[in-house]
Amino acid sequence: MEKIDRKPAVAGQFYPANLNMLQMVLTDLFAEATPKQHQNVRAIISPHAGYVFSGKVAASVFNQIDSEKTYKRVFILASSHQENFEGASVYCDGDFLMPYGKDLVDTTFGKKLVDSFPEFFTANRSPHLKEHSIEVQLPFLHHLLKTDYCIIPIILGTSDPDVCKKIARVLKFWFNTDNLFIISSDFSHYAAYSDARKIDGFTKTAILSNHPETLINTLTENIRRQVPNLVTSLCGWTSVLTLLHMTTGNDSMEYRAIDYQNSGDAPLYGEKDRVVGYWGISVSEIQQKKKTKLV
Repeated sequence: MEKIDRKPAVAGQFYPANLNMLQMVLTDLFAEATPKQHQNVRAIISPHAGYVFSGKVAASVFNQIDSEKTYKRVFILASSHQENFEGASVYCDGDFLMPYGKDLVDTTFGKKLVDSFPEFFTANRSPHLKEHSIEVQLPFLHHLLKTDYCIIPIILGTSDPDVCKKIARVLKFWFNTDNLFIISSDFSHYAAYSDARKIDGFTKTAILSNHPETLINTLTENIRRQVPNLVTSLCGWTSVLTLLHMTTGNDSMEYRAIDYQNSGDAPLYGEKDRVVGYWGISVSEIQQKKKTKLV
C-alpha cells in the first residue's frame, strides 16, 4: 500500500507554520507555564485551541510528562470536530508532517488494532485530514520529549457512552508504564467569562473524581443549569470519558488539576462575553508505600 503522510491542516492558524517562529512561541509558552510538579505521569488532558488562547495551559500540563522517559508509544485521543461516525478512526496510512519534520506513526500497530477490533476501530483516514485536535498537541510533544517516540492518532466519532466504554476496554491493555496517553479536549464553549469559570470548575471536579458516571451526570447537570450561550461544557467528552473508563477503580491513579485559563484571559483577544475554557489535567501513578509490620 502506498504511504500517505498526513499534511498539516491548521499550521499558520492555530500555531505558527514557520519553524523558527514556532520554536520561539513554544519556548516562551513553556517558560511561563506551571513547572513540573508530579512524577510517573501516565496521561494528560490538554486543550487544543490556538496557542494564543490555550498554549500556556497546554505547556503547563505537558510539563508534567517525564521528558527523558522513553515511551514505546504515545496514544493521542481526540473527539471529532469534522465528521460523525461510529467507533474511532486510527490513522494507519503514514506519518504526520509538521513544520519541524515528521511525527512518526506506528502504522503497523494501528493496522493490527483495526484488524483485531473492527467493531470499534476503522482505518478510514478522512476524519483526520482536517481535524486540528491531534495536530495541535504534536509541537508540544516534540518540544518536550528528549527521546524518540511514535504516535497512535485516534479520533473518536462516536457519541455513545457505551461505545466509549468498549473502546476503553481495548485500549486499557496498553495503559501502562511503557506508553503515554494524551487526551485532547477544551472545556466550556461560548458562555460569559464568569459563567465559564464556574462550569469549568464543576467539570474539572467531576474528572478528578476518576469516575465515568460522575462526569456524565455533571455534564447533564451543566445543561440543566441553562447557562446563557453555553454550547458544551466539554467538547472532547467522549475522549475524556474513554480515559476515565481506563482508570476508574484503580486507586493508584490520581488526577490532578494543573492549570486553567479561558480565552477571555488572552491579552490581545480576550473578549469576556463569549469564551472557551481550558483545563490541563494530569494522571499520575502513585507509588504505594509499603506497610511496616509491627512485631
